[in-house]
Amino acid sequence: MKQKTLSLSTILGFLGLLVFIHTFSSHASTGGIECKTAYGEKSFIIENGQISFQREDALGVNRSISSVPAGSVRTQTKHLGFTKTLYIDGLKHRINIPNSKEFSDVNDYLSITSPKGHEMTYPLSCHSV
Repeated sequence: MKQKTLSLSTILGFLGLLVFIHTFSSHASTGGIECKTAYGEKSFIIENGQISFQREDALGVNRSISSVPAGSVRTQTKHLGFTKTLYIDGLKHRINIPNSKEFSDVNDYLSITSPKGHEMTYPLSCHSV
């Protein structure tokens, strides 16, 4: 009976391919995402792990009102998307985007929870920037 063995070059080639795919997919996901709630009540940009909340002034110009560095944001990655959790002014903000390749006004949402446990959930409209 003959046994088949994998050669070292086959194993190294396979590992190299895995590293290449991982690098390509990680690099592709570093673009920014801009999200808004209905009527523009909440607006933010996620870029390089940092989240910047925006507010439109009287002239219609978007200004950053608060920015949360990547180190203060807890990120749970999923197969195609992510959930980000952060705290601003004592309120827990949870951003859920199940698929960052195909945004959905139905499945993407922002949930804000007060210290007393009151929760408001806003559907999001997101797009890549």
